[in-house]
Amino acid sequence: MFKLLLLTLVILLSSNSVASETYNDHTDFCVELRDIKCLTFIDNELQALPIHSVNWYKLMTFKLDYYYDKTEFKKLESLILQLLQIENQPESFKIQLYYFYSKTLMYFRRPEEAKKYANYVIQNVESLYHTFEDPLRMVEIANMEYVFGDKQKAYKLLLVAENKFGDRNDPVFHLELNTNKGHIFYQWKNYQRAERFYRRAVNWINNTGHDDKLMVAYSNLARVNQFLLKYEEALTYYQKTYALLQLQQDNNFIYVIALRIAEVKLQMKDIDEAIDYFELVEFDELSPHYHESYISLLKALNVEQ
Repeated sequence: MFKLLLLTLVILLSSNSVASETYNDHTDFCVELRDIKCLTFIDNELQALPIHSVNWYKLMTFKLDYYYDKTEFKKLESLILQLLQIENQPESFKIQLYYFYSKTLMYFRRPEEAKKYANYVIQNVESLYHTFEDPLRMVEIANMEYVFGDKQKAYKLLLVAENKFGDRNDPVFHLELNTNKGHIFYQWKNYQRAERFYRRAVNWINNTGHDDKLMVAYSNLARVNQFLLKYEEALTYYQKTYALLQLQQDNNFIYVIALRIAEVKLQMKDIDEAIDYFELVEFDELSPHYHESYISLLKALNVEQ
Protein backbone atom coordinates (compact mmCIF):
# COMPACT_ATOMS: atom_id res chain seq x y z
CA MET A 1 0.00 0.00 0.00
CA PHE A 2 1.51 3.30 -1.05
CA LYS A 3 1.65 5.60 1.92
CA LEU A 4 1.81 9.37 2.11
CA LEU A 5 5.08 11.21 1.86
CA LEU A 6 4.96 14.64 3.38
CA LEU A 7 7.20 17.64 2.83
CA THR A 8 8.02 17.86 6.47
CA LEU A 9 11.35 19.59 6.24
CA VAL A 10 10.70 21.69 3.20
CA ILE A 11 10.78 25.10 4.85
CA LEU A 12 14.16 24.36 6.41
CA LEU A 13 15.62 23.97 2.92
CA SER A 14 16.10 26.25 -0.03
CA SER A 15 14.32 23.78 -2.32
CA ASN A 16 11.33 21.48 -1.90
CA SER A 17 13.33 18.31 -1.65
CA VAL A 18 12.66 16.61 1.63
CA ALA A 19 9.67 14.68 2.81
CA SER A 20 8.92 12.62 5.86
CA GLU A 21 6.79 9.54 5.77
CA THR A 22 5.68 6.90 3.29
CA TYR A 23 2.74 4.54 3.35
CA ASN A 24 5.16 1.99 4.79
CA ASP A 25 6.27 3.70 7.96
CA HIS A 26 9.38 2.25 9.62
CA THR A 27 8.53 3.92 12.95
CA ASP A 28 5.32 1.91 13.25
CA PHE A 29 7.17 -1.28 12.27
CA CYS A 30 9.84 -0.69 14.92
CA VAL A 31 7.60 0.79 17.62
CA GLU A 32 8.04 -2.12 20.05
CA LEU A 33 11.83 -2.27 19.80
CA ARG A 34 13.88 -1.47 22.88
CA ASP A 35 17.37 -2.99 22.66
CA ILE A 36 18.01 -3.08 18.91
CA LYS A 37 18.23 -0.32 16.32
CA CYS A 38 15.41 -0.14 13.82
CA LEU A 39 17.71 -0.40 10.79
CA THR A 40 19.44 -3.48 12.22
CA PHE A 41 16.06 -5.08 12.85
CA ILE A 42 14.89 -4.34 9.29
CA ASP A 43 18.10 -5.75 7.79
CA ASN A 44 17.83 -8.91 9.89
CA GLU A 45 14.23 -9.42 8.81
CA LEU A 46 15.14 -8.84 5.15
CA GLN A 47 17.85 -11.50 5.28
CA ALA A 48 15.31 -14.02 6.57
CA LEU A 49 12.91 -13.47 3.63
CA PRO A 50 13.04 -14.80 0.07
CA ILE A 51 14.40 -12.04 -2.19
CA HIS A 52 11.69 -10.27 -4.22
CA SER A 53 8.89 -11.87 -2.24
CA VAL A 54 5.88 -9.76 -1.27
CA ASN A 55 7.12 -9.32 2.28
CA TRP A 56 10.66 -8.59 1.07
CA TYR A 57 9.36 -5.63 -0.96
CA LYS A 58 7.36 -4.42 2.02
CA LEU A 59 10.38 -4.60 4.33
CA MET A 60 12.50 -2.82 1.73
CA THR A 61 10.09 0.11 1.77
CA PHE A 62 10.67 0.34 5.52
CA LYS A 63 14.41 0.58 4.85
CA LEU A 64 13.85 3.32 2.25
CA ASP A 65 11.64 5.17 4.71
CA TYR A 66 14.27 4.85 7.44
CA TYR A 67 17.02 6.44 5.33
CA TYR A 68 14.60 9.13 4.20
CA ASP A 69 13.48 10.09 7.69
CA LYS A 70 17.11 10.20 8.86
CA THR A 71 18.06 12.36 5.80
CA GLU A 72 20.68 9.77 4.84
CA PHE A 73 20.41 10.72 1.18
CA LYS A 74 23.69 9.23 -0.01
CA LYS A 75 22.72 5.85 1.40
CA LEU A 76 19.19 6.28 0.09
CA GLU A 77 20.40 7.02 -3.44
CA SER A 78 22.76 4.04 -3.40
CA LEU A 79 19.96 1.71 -2.32
CA ILE A 80 17.51 3.14 -4.87
CA LEU A 81 19.97 2.69 -7.74
CA GLN A 82 20.31 -0.98 -6.78
CA LEU A 83 16.56 -1.49 -6.53
CA LEU A 84 15.89 0.22 -9.86
CA GLN A 85 17.73 -2.65 -11.54
CA ILE A 86 15.08 -5.17 -10.48
CA GLU A 87 12.94 -6.29 -13.40
CA ASN A 88 9.18 -6.86 -13.06
CA GLN A 89 8.95 -5.24 -9.63
CA PRO A 90 5.44 -4.62 -8.26
CA GLU A 91 3.92 -1.38 -9.53
CA SER A 92 3.15 -0.08 -6.04
CA PHE A 93 6.81 -0.60 -5.06
CA LYS A 94 8.02 1.07 -8.24
CA ILE A 95 5.87 4.14 -7.49
CA GLN A 96 7.35 4.43 -4.01
CA LEU A 97 10.86 3.97 -5.40
CA TYR A 98 10.27 6.74 -7.94
CA TYR A 99 8.91 9.01 -5.24
CA PHE A 100 11.97 8.56 -3.06
CA TYR A 101 14.24 9.01 -6.06
CA SER A 102 12.54 12.25 -7.15
CA LYS A 103 13.00 13.67 -3.65
CA THR A 104 16.60 12.46 -3.48
CA LEU A 105 17.42 14.06 -6.82
CA MET A 106 15.88 17.32 -5.62
CA TYR A 107 18.00 17.12 -2.49
CA PHE A 108 21.10 16.87 -4.68
CA ARG A 109 19.81 19.75 -6.83
CA ARG A 110 19.01 17.79 -9.96
CA PRO A 111 15.46 19.07 -10.56
CA GLU A 112 15.10 18.10 -14.23
CA GLU A 113 15.88 14.47 -13.47
CA ALA A 114 13.65 14.61 -10.40
CA LYS A 115 10.67 15.90 -12.35
CA LYS A 116 10.71 12.89 -14.68
CA TYR A 117 10.26 10.49 -11.77
CA ALA A 118 7.81 12.79 -9.98
CA ASN A 119 5.55 13.01 -13.03
CA TYR A 120 5.33 9.23 -13.14
CA VAL A 121 4.33 9.20 -9.47
CA ILE A 122 1.69 11.92 -9.94
CA GLN A 123 0.09 10.10 -12.86
CA ASN A 124 0.04 6.73 -11.15
CA VAL A 125 -0.82 7.82 -7.63
CA GLU A 126 -3.87 9.56 -9.04
CA SER A 127 -5.03 6.37 -10.74
CA LEU A 128 -4.38 4.40 -7.55
CA TYR A 129 -6.40 6.94 -5.59
CA HIS A 130 -9.40 6.52 -7.87
CA THR A 131 -9.17 2.77 -7.27
CA PHE A 132 -8.84 2.77 -3.48
CA GLU A 133 -9.93 6.29 -2.38
CA ASP A 134 -7.79 6.80 0.67
CA PRO A 135 -7.63 10.17 2.48
CA LEU A 136 -3.85 10.13 2.82
CA ARG A 137 -3.55 9.20 -0.84
CA MET A 138 -5.41 12.39 -1.78
CA VAL A 139 -2.99 14.44 0.33
CA GLU A 140 -0.14 12.61 -1.39
CA ILE A 141 -1.37 13.77 -4.80
CA ALA A 142 -1.54 17.32 -3.45
CA ASN A 143 1.97 16.94 -2.07
CA MET A 144 3.39 15.98 -5.45
CA GLU A 145 1.50 18.78 -7.19
CA TYR A 146 2.94 21.19 -4.61
CA VAL A 147 6.53 20.19 -5.26
CA PHE A 148 6.54 19.63 -8.99
CA GLY A 149 3.32 21.15 -10.27
CA ASP A 150 0.66 23.72 -9.46
CA LYS A 151 0.40 25.05 -5.89
CA GLN A 152 -3.13 26.34 -6.47
CA LYS A 153 -4.21 22.90 -7.62
CA ALA A 154 -2.41 21.36 -4.66
CA TYR A 155 -4.30 23.56 -2.22
CA LYS A 156 -7.64 22.73 -3.86
CA LEU A 157 -6.88 19.02 -3.51
CA LEU A 158 -6.13 19.53 0.18
CA LEU A 159 -9.49 21.28 0.64
CA VAL A 160 -11.24 18.38 -1.09
CA ALA A 161 -9.46 15.92 1.21
CA GLU A 162 -10.47 17.98 4.25
CA ASN A 163 -14.10 18.17 3.14
CA LYS A 164 -14.29 14.43 2.55
CA PHE A 165 -12.30 13.15 5.51
CA GLY A 166 -11.88 16.04 7.95
CA ASP A 167 -14.27 14.58 10.51
CA ARG A 168 -12.04 11.57 11.08
CA ASN A 169 -10.13 11.48 14.35
CA ASP A 170 -6.87 10.51 12.63
CA PRO A 171 -3.87 12.47 13.99
CA VAL A 172 -1.50 11.46 11.17
CA PHE A 173 -3.97 12.51 8.46
CA HIS A 174 -4.54 15.88 10.12
CA LEU A 175 -0.80 16.33 10.65
CA GLU A 176 -0.16 15.74 6.95
CA LEU A 177 -3.11 17.86 5.85
CA ASN A 178 -2.22 20.90 7.96
CA THR A 179 1.52 20.65 7.30
CA ASN A 180 0.97 20.65 3.54
CA LYS A 181 -1.36 23.64 3.89
CA GLY A 182 1.32 25.37 5.93
CA HIS A 183 3.96 24.69 3.28
CA ILE A 184 1.80 26.23 0.56
CA PHE A 185 1.12 29.43 2.49
CA TYR A 186 4.78 29.56 3.48
CA GLN A 187 5.75 29.51 -0.19
CA TRP A 188 3.18 32.23 -0.84
CA LYS A 189 4.92 34.24 1.96
CA ASN A 190 1.72 34.36 3.98
CA TYR A 191 3.55 33.46 7.17
CA GLN A 192 0.63 34.22 9.50
CA ARG A 193 -1.59 31.61 7.85
CA ALA A 194 1.31 29.19 7.53
CA GLU A 195 1.93 29.52 11.28
CA ARG A 196 -1.71 28.72 11.99
CA PHE A 197 -1.58 25.47 10.03
CA TYR A 198 1.80 24.41 11.41
CA ARG A 199 0.44 24.94 14.94
CA ARG A 200 -2.56 22.78 14.14
CA ALA A 201 -0.19 20.09 12.88
CA VAL A 202 1.72 20.17 16.18
CA ASN A 203 -1.50 19.99 18.18
CA TRP A 204 -2.71 16.95 16.24
CA ILE A 205 0.50 14.92 16.56
CA ASN A 206 1.45 15.98 20.10
CA ASN A 207 1.17 13.24 22.74
CA THR A 208 0.67 10.49 20.13
CA GLY A 209 4.08 8.85 20.56
CA HIS A 210 5.15 9.74 17.01
CA ASP A 211 8.32 11.56 18.05
CA ASP A 212 9.79 11.63 14.52
CA LYS A 213 6.69 13.37 13.22
CA LEU A 214 6.45 15.69 16.25
CA MET A 215 10.09 16.66 15.83
CA VAL A 216 9.53 17.85 12.28
CA ALA A 217 6.23 19.53 13.17
CA TYR A 218 8.07 21.49 15.86
CA SER A 219 10.80 22.51 13.41
CA ASN A 220 8.28 23.80 10.86
CA LEU A 221 6.53 25.86 13.51
CA ALA A 222 9.87 27.19 14.75
CA ARG A 223 11.01 28.25 11.29
CA VAL A 224 7.85 30.16 10.43
CA ASN A 225 7.99 31.96 13.77
CA GLN A 226 11.57 32.90 12.98
CA PHE A 227 10.33 34.52 9.78
CA LEU A 228 7.59 36.28 11.78
CA LEU A 229 10.37 37.70 14.02
CA LYS A 230 8.84 35.89 17.03
CA TYR A 231 12.21 34.77 18.24
CA GLU A 232 11.26 33.51 21.70
CA GLU A 233 8.55 31.32 20.16
CA ALA A 234 10.93 30.09 17.45
CA LEU A 235 13.60 29.28 20.02
CA THR A 236 11.15 27.29 22.14
CA TYR A 237 10.21 24.98 19.28
CA TYR A 238 13.74 24.66 17.91
CA GLN A 239 14.88 23.59 21.36
CA LYS A 240 12.03 21.07 21.60
CA THR A 241 13.19 19.69 18.25
CA TYR A 242 16.80 19.62 19.40
CA ALA A 243 15.86 17.70 22.56
CA LEU A 244 14.08 15.02 20.51
CA LEU A 245 17.00 14.81 18.08
CA GLN A 246 19.47 14.22 20.90
CA LEU A 247 17.67 10.91 21.50
CA GLN A 248 18.44 9.91 17.89
CA GLN A 249 22.20 9.77 17.72
CA ASP A 250 22.27 8.81 14.03
CA ASN A 251 20.22 11.75 12.73
CA ASN A 252 22.27 14.51 11.09
CA PHE A 253 19.27 16.85 11.16
CA ILE A 254 20.51 17.89 14.60
CA TYR A 255 23.20 20.01 12.89
CA VAL A 256 20.54 21.88 10.92
CA ILE A 257 18.61 22.66 14.10
CA ALA A 258 21.77 23.75 15.90
CA LEU A 259 22.43 26.09 12.97
CA ARG A 260 18.89 27.52 13.20
CA ILE A 261 19.19 28.00 16.97
CA ALA A 262 22.46 29.86 16.41
CA GLU A 263 20.68 32.11 13.90
CA VAL A 264 17.90 32.89 16.38
CA LYS A 265 20.37 33.51 19.19
CA LEU A 266 22.21 35.96 16.96
CA GLN A 267 18.94 37.67 16.06
CA MET A 268 18.24 37.96 19.81
CA LYS A 269 21.75 39.49 20.29
CA ASP A 270 22.81 36.55 22.44
CA ILE A 271 26.19 36.23 20.78
CA ASP A 272 27.90 33.86 23.20
CA GLU A 273 25.14 31.25 22.99
CA ALA A 274 24.92 31.73 19.24
CA ILE A 275 28.60 30.80 19.01
CA ASP A 276 28.09 27.82 21.32
CA TYR A 277 25.39 26.34 19.08
CA PHE A 278 27.21 27.27 15.88
CA GLU A 279 30.27 25.35 17.04
CA LEU A 280 28.14 22.23 17.43
CA VAL A 281 27.49 22.17 13.69
CA GLU A 282 29.48 19.74 11.55
CA PHE A 283 29.81 21.49 8.20
CA ASP A 284 30.64 18.28 6.32
CA GLU A 285 27.37 16.76 7.53
CA LEU A 286 25.26 19.63 6.19
CA SER A 287 23.48 19.46 2.87
CA PRO A 288 24.62 22.12 0.35
CA HIS A 289 21.20 23.73 0.98
CA TYR A 290 22.51 24.97 4.32
CA HIS A 291 25.99 26.06 3.30
CA GLU A 292 24.94 29.64 2.59
CA SER A 293 23.36 29.95 6.04
CA TYR A 294 26.44 28.43 7.63
CA ILE A 295 28.84 30.80 5.85
CA SER A 296 26.68 33.82 6.70
CA LEU A 297 26.74 32.87 10.38
CA LEU A 298 30.45 32.19 10.22
CA LYS A 299 31.03 35.75 9.05
CA ALA A 300 28.49 37.34 11.38
CA LEU A 301 29.86 35.61 14.47
CA ASN A 302 33.50 36.06 13.39
CA VAL A 303 34.27 32.46 14.31
CA GLU A 304 37.33 30.67 13.04
CA GLN A 305 36.40 27.68 10.86
